[in-house]
Amino acid sequence: MVLNRRDKEQLAIKLHQEGKTIRTIASLAHLSFSDIGTIVRKINGQDNGAEMKDLKCKTKDTQAFWLFSHGKKPIDVAIELDLSASQVHEMQEEFWALNDLHELTFAYTEIKTFLPSFLKLFHCLKNNKMLGEKYITDVLRYVGNDLPRLTDRIQCLSNDVINLEDKKRNLLNELVQWNGQLYELGRAIDIKNQQLKRMGKKCCNL
Repeated sequence: MVLNRRDKEQLAIKLHQEGKTIRTIASLAHLSFSDIGTIVRKINGQDNGAEMKDLKCKTKDTQAFWLFSHGKKPIDVAIELDLSASQVHEMQEEFWALNDLHELTFAYTEIKTFLPSFLKLFHCLKNNKMLGEKYITDVLRYVGNDLPRLTDRIQCLSNDVINLEDKKRNLLNELVQWNGQLYELGRAIDIKNQQLKRMGKKCCNL
C-alpha cells in the first residue's frame, strides 16, 4: 500500500506516541530524520521559526550547533550562516565532541583525506547488505588477520610466477638453439647420405 504525505505524517505521529525510535519511524513511515523531527516538534508545540529567530542574536557557533542538532548538512550550515568550509568543519567536530562523539571526531580527523574511499566501502557494504555486526566482524577479522597473510602469499606467488616466466624464456631459447642444431645436423646427414649414394653407384659400376 502506497502512503501519501498525510498518511505518512499520521503514521509517524502514531509511532512516536507509541515510543518508537526515530530510526524505526523512518523505516516504517518512509520519512527522513529531518521530516520526522519537524513532525515531532509540531505535535510537541515547538515552533522552529520562532526558535531560529531567537538564535539570530546568538553566536555563529550556537546557531551552527542548533542547525546540526536538527539534521542540517554542513553545506546547509555554510549557506545559512555564510561560513567557510573550514569553519563549518571545525564547528561540526565541536558539535560531535559536545555529544560525546570524541572517537568520531578523532576518526574523521584521521580519515578525512581518504573519506571518498571510506564512503565507497560503506556503500559497497550497504549495497551488499553487509552492514550487520556479523559481516563487519568478518571484515575486521579478514583485514586484521587474513589480509596480511594473504598479501604475503600473493607476493610469494607473484615472485614464483616471475621466476617461472624467466625459466620458460630460458627453456624456449634453449629449444630454439637445439632446433637450430638439429636442423644443421639434419642437413649434414642429408649431405652424407648423398655422398654415400654416389659412392654406392661408383661401387656398382666397378
